[in-house]
Amino acid sequence: MGTTQRGVRRMKGQQTAKRTGSLLLIGALIMSNPAHILAAPESTQSEAAPKEQLTLDALLTEAIRKSPGLQAKRRAYEAARARVLAAWLPEDPEIGADVEGQSRLFRFDRTDNEYTIAQKIPFPTTLILRGQVALKNSQIAYQQYKEEERDILWHIEQPYHELFLAKRTLIALDELRTLSDRLARSVQARYESNQAPQQDLLKARIEASRIDIERYQWNEKVHLAEAHFSHILNRPLQTTYDVSETPRSSTPTLSRDDMERLALEVRPELKALQLGIKRAKVSRLAAVTSWLPDVTGRIEARQFSGEGNIREYDTFIGVTVPVWSLLKGVGGEWKGAGRDVQTAEASYEEMKNEVLLAIHEAYSKVKTAENALTTYEQFILPQAKQQVEVALSAYEAGRSDLLSLVDAERMLKDAQMSYYKFLADYELGLSDLRLAVGGNWDHRSEGGT
Repeated sequence: MGTTQRGVRRMKGQQTAKRTGSLLLIGALIMSNPAHILAAPESTQSEAAPKEQLTLDALLTEAIRKSPGLQAKRRAYEAARARVLAAWLPEDPEIGADVEGQSRLFRFDRTDNEYTIAQKIPFPTTLILRGQVALKNSQIAYQQYKEEERDILWHIEQPYHELFLAKRTLIALDELRTLSDRLARSVQARYESNQAPQQDLLKARIEASRIDIERYQWNEKVHLAEAHFSHILNRPLQTTYDVSETPRSSTPTLSRDDMERLALEVRPELKALQLGIKRAKVSRLAAVTSWLPDVTGRIEARQFSGEGNIREYDTFIGVTVPVWSLLKGVGGEWKGAGRDVQTAEASYEEMKNEVLLAIHEAYSKVKTAENALTTYEQFILPQAKQQVEVALSAYEAGRSDLLSLVDAERMLKDAQMSYYKFLADYELGLSDLRLAVGGNWDHRSEGGT
């Protein structure tokens, strides 16, 4: 009787263990696909959303064409250029008539009439220097327009490469999910044939669940990056984009020192500051010579009452006496103009140092990413893939445990994600380098007036 009861209790314990194991398996299966469950509505939404081909060149062209900030800089340059001619010209001449001898106001029956024409002519250096300042202003406005253009391109290139990284990472995770399913099937087969413990099956499902969580996160990053471009292009935020995988950009052929020299020549912001120094020097010279006298010429013609013709003419020439101009100069105007030159020179030196530092940072970023990409392409990725195949074959043959296989799978995942991260860093570094230099290094920027 006691033996029978012990047998019944043992059978109940086995049934309870099986039910517990079944619940654990069901829980693991549910955990293995949370991202699919959560992402199902989004997948339906993505299928219904419009999909457009997104190329970097087309995006840059559209941004240049539609950017309000860039158009404002362009209009400012055109306005400054239109003021150049006016700066070279003197003030308008003055024409007048003097009616003398009126018996009453506005009674012109017996009056003497005097007609005058006068012109104030500034000292020649005043007009020349004023015109040069206006010309420098227009040239500075043009360089500011080109700098704004380069800045807009940079703000488009950066999120584009980040979107490329997100999409490529998602593709890599999809491939790893397929590999994880293969691993799970292998573990399932071994478990059903009593060659693997149940905990191996649970570990495989948990590992698949972790991949699904990452896939869901990166899928959201892709959506946010696409929404960013839809915002820029004024399109529905649900629009999805097919980012074509372009070959990796060519490595810069110029050395770091050559990049520095090129930036000093073509960077629009530096050129604007150089023009600012020249403008400050011209303004200083204009302040120093502002006391030089202006000349005023006047011609008068006089007609007396009762006579039909002009009887006599008068001429007048006068010059300004620089009493207050000299006092203004000695009082601080000349010194202030000299300080303006020093300020412009200091601003240029500060910006030059920032540009050179930015070139060093971007150049190092490009070279670091390039070295990492070469190593990943030639060694790490092939070996990581081979390691997974070897570990899977060894596990299926019973020569290895599941932990070694999971470690190999994680190493492959990390290698693939790191590879695409370095690929994005490479393109982002090139974008930073183009911004620091002021354009592409295969051609020199063109100036404008």
